[in-house]
Amino acid sequence: MSTVRVPVDRDVMRWAQRVAFGGDVPARFTKWIGGDKDPTLKQLTDFAASAGIPFGYLLRREPPPWKLPVQDFRDGYDAAPDEPSADLMRVIRQSQQRQEWYREYAERSAFSPVEIVGVAASWGPEQTADHMTHVLDVAVSKRTGTWSDTRKTLLRNFEALGGLTVVTSMVDNNNHRMLDPMEFRGFSLVDPIAPLVFINANQTLNGQIFTIAHEYAHVWRGMSGIGNEDPRREPKHELERWCNQVASLLLVPETDLKHTWPHVADKTLPESLDLLARRYKCGTLVVLQALRRYGIEAFADFDAVYASEEARVIKLAEARNSKGGDHYANLPFRVGERLSRAIVSDTLGGNTTYTEAMRLMSMKSAVTFDKYAGELGGT
Repeated sequence: MSTVRVPVDRDVMRWAQRVAFGGDVPARFTKWIGGDKDPTLKQLTDFAASAGIPFGYLLRREPPPWKLPVQDFRDGYDAAPDEPSADLMRVIRQSQQRQEWYREYAERSAFSPVEIVGVAASWGPEQTADHMTHVLDVAVSKRTGTWSDTRKTLLRNFEALGGLTVVTSMVDNNNHRMLDPMEFRGFSLVDPIAPLVFINANQTLNGQIFTIAHEYAHVWRGMSGIGNEDPRREPKHELERWCNQVASLLLVPETDLKHTWPHVADKTLPESLDLLARRYKCGTLVVLQALRRYGIEAFADFDAVYASEEARVIKLAEARNSKGGDHYANLPFRVGERLSRAIVSDTLGGNTTYTEAMRLMSMKSAVTFDKYAGELGGT
């Protein structure tokens, strides 16, 4: 009995290979993707699942439209700006679906619009950073504990204002599909009643904190977008420069740094930066930029100083042993605590089906949902 094969367009296959694997197709698919023969239905189904591409796209006669559904503010990204990876497209689409569900839930619940959305549309970076510091309750004097504690405070206090947050390093809780921080570090989906920020957790904790502050600035400004936030770069777009300035001012306030610097200036620069980073709960590179920007310290060759500190930070990061932690403890970050509680409440109340709830939270069984609902009850 002959094997039934599915006719596919080779240009479509090459496109799928490129956006899913960067051109390096898994070995098990190489025999048929090159054009020698068509794949079987199972092979094509497996490929679609592995690639994260809708199965129907692989049956087209030409590559499908494949553009970001949000404005692209990334600078220096190597891939063509009109060809994002399948993983990036998946997390954006999933975030939009979650946002849409929550918006309907909020409207049914008669929630008021989130007041911070667009409030800083005409403000400067200083006024915006001051306002964010106040309403998020993250003044320097309150940044006690660890960097993780500060990250949690930033996330929970934003959600307390009505926003939604997602912090994850993977697609659909699948640790075989890790997000590339070189492609993007975060994005914001601004909405009057359901503003959502997504943070790529596949970067250092310091990097996450800066990205959180940057994406919150997007919400305060009232403009959605995706970026590869990096305090060392001067972004091309005015909005990104503005958001970077807000994030830096929020994390390292000018007045406080000018007051604190004389108490640590007698130490070596790495020691001083470490002490200041510990105070502000952010990265040493953000502090270094602030020292220069506020005119506190003059550097004969700032680029060389920055490169040296960056190399030290990378070496320290590589030396740390990062572990994934408990799955259920991480879910409030990967889904968002506010969204999670809304989905659980609406599902147990009979308004949302278990199937829809599990789809929204990337879960495969009702047992997992029930256990997570129980865990949330204790958070």
